Amino acid sequence: MYELKDQEMIFVFTGPNGAGRRTVAEMSGTTLGIKQVLSYTTRPPRPGEVDGEDYHFISGEAFIEADRRQEFMEVIEIDGFMYGIKDSDLAEMIQAGNAIYVVLNRYGAEMLKQLYGKNVVRISIYADRETILARQRDRGDSALMIERYMSHYDEEMAYRSECEHAFENIDSAHTMFDLTKILDGYLNRNLLDLD
Repeated sequence: MYELKDQEMIFVFTGPNGAGRRTVAEMSGTTLGIKQVLSYTTRPPRPGEVDGEDYHFISGEAFIEADRRQEFMEVIEIDGFMYGIKDSDLAEMIQAGNAIYVVLNRYGAEMLKQLYGKNVVRISIYADRETILARQRDRGDSALMIERYMSHYDEEMAYRSECEHAFENIDSAHTMFDLTKILDGYLNRNLLDLD
């Protein structure tokens, strides 16, 4: 497992599916020049998701083989699908820039916090149930997918209190503006004067 240096940071975006955590993470990452480490998953892509941009979508056999070779930091199963982050991906990306971000559910966020402690900053991005349901319908999720995602809503919302920061995401641009100021403080760059 890669050993983080004191100044190296992992920003973990978590929260209910449909809250906009990936959108806010990408906007903040682009603004601050922070790269994303993608998870590998055995689940099929949702409409609009692209392999290598949203996740690394791989077969169950390929996932099991990589896990057998101990390539993953830790493996999590959710709704019958496997998820994992490769240690080599994390090491390569963080060495290139001292900070990375990942988009994970509460289990992945907690796993990274336990592994790396103070070097991990968890950011909960959330929205109310009705807003999330509308967003899931608007992006074309099936009724079955929405039911599966919403079955985790209360647990993801409860995890907010464990996170270092929480943002209700009504408007992604405003959320990103407030969040970027906070992340810039962790990076000690003082590059942004957003006021």
